[in-house]
Amino acid sequence: MQFVDAHCHIDLYDNPLEELGHAEAAQVGVLAVTNAPFVFTACRDLVACQQDVWAAVGLHPELVGQYGHQVDELVEHLGETRFVGEVGLDYRVTDRETHQVQRAVFRQIVEACDRRGDTVMTVHSRGAEADVVSMIGELSKGTTILHWYSGAVKYLDVAQGQGSYFSVNSAMLASKNGRKLVSRMDRSRVLTESDGPFAIVRRRHASPRDIPWAIHRLADFWGEEPEAVRAIVMDNWAAVLKC
Repeated sequence: MQFVDAHCHIDLYDNPLEELGHAEAAQVGVLAVTNAPFVFTACRDLVACQQDVWAAVGLHPELVGQYGHQVDELVEHLGETRFVGEVGLDYRVTDRETHQVQRAVFRQIVEACDRRGDTVMTVHSRGAEADVVSMIGELSKGTTILHWYSGAVKYLDVAQGQGSYFSVNSAMLASKNGRKLVSRMDRSRVLTESDGPFAIVRRRHASPRDIPWAIHRLADFWGEEPEAVRAIVMDNWAAVLKC
């Protein structure tokens, strides 16, 4: 493994095994996130024979209305995996009751992760950065990765001070706000992601095989050689796995 995709919905591709084959050929390890607990077992089985692919149990905040009752199932799966995601909060919908339900579910997940102690949690925070950063700050154990962070610099700084990592994709580096945020991130806290198949790269759905391209984009932005940036990101991933 020479690269890492720290946030990819591999189970949502038309042909997940084909995408995993492309990832293996490109030497890209994959953190395979899921959007609801009931699909975790299928994703785990899908990647079971794949080297450098990790299945994560998740409950996407936008799906809490449908699957929030499965949060206990998510907690049970922590006996099978230390990887958690996609979880978090999303306040794009402005209904306060929905926010309250999301917070209750996310708090239960955070508390369960803290009890396990060695979890790696990839977190969604769109429009809810203040609450997400506050809640993950309650963790005394485990590691958090803020996926595709797009909020205020002040909350980025707080999360970074708490020890969070950030997974960055090519779309972030294509926007003014994204570049501003990436420039604020300590290089020892930066990982790469595709967020495929949701993100778009070069007019198609992103996939793990795009991570070398993301490394080149990041290298251009940092003014470094791609190999140096690749080494930094992989050192960071190694540190995450040791947590």
